[in-house]
Formats: sequence, structure tokens, C-alpha cells
Amino acid sequence: MPVIDHADCPEVNMRPGIRGQFLANKDLGSTGVSLLRNTVDPGAEAPLHTHTVEETMLVMSGTIWARVGDETHTVTANHTVVIPPHTPHAWGNAGDEAAELLWAFAGPDPFSDATYLQGVAPKTE
Repeated sequence: MPVIDHADCPEVNMRPGIRGQFLANKDLGSTGVSLLRNTVDPGAEAPLHTHTVEETMLVMSGTIWARVGDETHTVTANHTVVIPPHTPHAWGNAGDEAAELLWAFAGPDPFSDATYLQGVAPKTE
């Protein structure tokens, strides 16, 4: 049973203004799920894309806008967004402070199957 010390998980500059830290994924011994923590600066965003697996976004602090399919919502701390597989989605920091997000993906390598409808894939290493 892997026990992962978060202090050993490197932080990656995934996009301008978005830092990420995988807390569980295939590289850390997970075979069925991934966890990713993001710190998102004001105004930073991820472009429209899809994944083949379900994902959830838990807003731990800050204010995020989230587009899932044809709906866009403002999401604040202590709320979770559920994104079905194959559903176009995008998100960004709508506030004036950094936001903290925790993502769960139903798969150990969530970006290997992503299709970017706008922009490019994030850096993950």
C-alpha cells in the first residue's frame, strides 16, 4: 500500500499562473485514480478541453468560474463541480486572490486522454 508524502511530490508550473502538484497518479503507484492540487492565480485559466474519464473539482479556497458543457457557474470554496466524461469544460480564477483546487480523476493518467478544443495541454512534469 503506497503512502504518499506530499512533501515529496514536486510542484509543476502547468500554465501561466497555474501550479499543480499530483498527490496520486500512475507515477506515485495509483492504478485507478489521480489527485491533483492546483494553486490558481487571479485571471489564470484552463482552456476548453475534454477527458474520457469523469473528474471532480473541489474548490478549497477562492472563487472559480467553471464552464461544463453549455453552462457556466461561479463556484466558491466548499463546493464541488462534477464533470462527466467527454464533456467540454474550461475554468479559471474569477477572484482577486489565489484559488486552491483539488481534482479527482477516474484514472491514473488524466492528461494522456485529454483533447484540447482550445489552447494546448498543460505541462505535467
